[in-house]
Amino acid sequence: MAAKIYTITSGKGGTGKSIFAVNLAAALAGLAKKTLLIDADLGMANIGLMLGLENSKITLHEVLADEANVEDALYDGPNGLKVLPCGISLQGFKKADPARLKDIIAEVSPNFEFIIIDTATGINHVTASSIEVCDEVIMVLTPEITSITDGSKMRAFSTMLGKEITGMVLNRTMPVHDEIYREKLVSSVDMNILEVLPEDVSIPNSIAGKSPVVTKYPYSEISIAMNRLAALLSGIKMPEPEEGKAQKKHKNEKKRVVATKLPFSQSKK
Repeated sequence: MAAKIYTITSGKGGTGKSIFAVNLAAALAGLAKKTLLIDADLGMANIGLMLGLENSKITLHEVLADEANVEDALYDGPNGLKVLPCGISLQGFKKADPARLKDIIAEVSPNFEFIIIDTATGINHVTASSIEVCDEVIMVLTPEITSITDGSKMRAFSTMLGKEITGMVLNRTMPVHDEIYREKLVSSVDMNILEVLPEDVSIPNSIAGKSPVVTKYPYSEISIAMNRLAALLSGIKMPEPEEGKAQKKHKNEKKRVVATKLPFSQSKK
């Protein structure tokens, strides 16, 4: 059976698209789903850096340049996740042929249940290649006018390629972005909101630790939301977390986040 393929995209940088892709893939793998995460941002690859794979000798660059087999570019990630990172070399970017992505997907798809593709930002040939090979597109937006405007353009671009946007994830939200705000947002972009993710202090700490937030801080609000979305995409009914218990564990996680910052504040004394 071929994998269900989701391409994660956005209209502009700074939306947290790559962080979202990493955590969605890790959450799916945590549900015992055989999952592959592909970094298809050929020019500005970040997933390898986020997961400690930045020194990988064989990456998607080499595979797209027909210099290596895809099996040699697959690495182990958290929760049993498999990762196909992209290189950070501009020389590798120059040699890579994004048109070969379709053949690579066809080769690995039978081995997985889900494939999550993190693509480049904006409208370009690399993004087009990533959208054309997927089953569904998920848009990551932030509650800013520039993100919303560029997201609308990206939706039109996806439609031109024959792919409709499954829905959007509203990321990096603050308390001011309440339900009324979100209703106005939905009406303006005409896209279903799949999940709302808050601005969370545990995100930068998880990146520094080269771990997904869903594994490093599993009881954080954003981790619970990511697992909820992964369950939705998997068709799994998840039990509601015990509110008091989850909040208590999340408070302990926040204390650990603050504790990592204490030496910096103490150094000012």
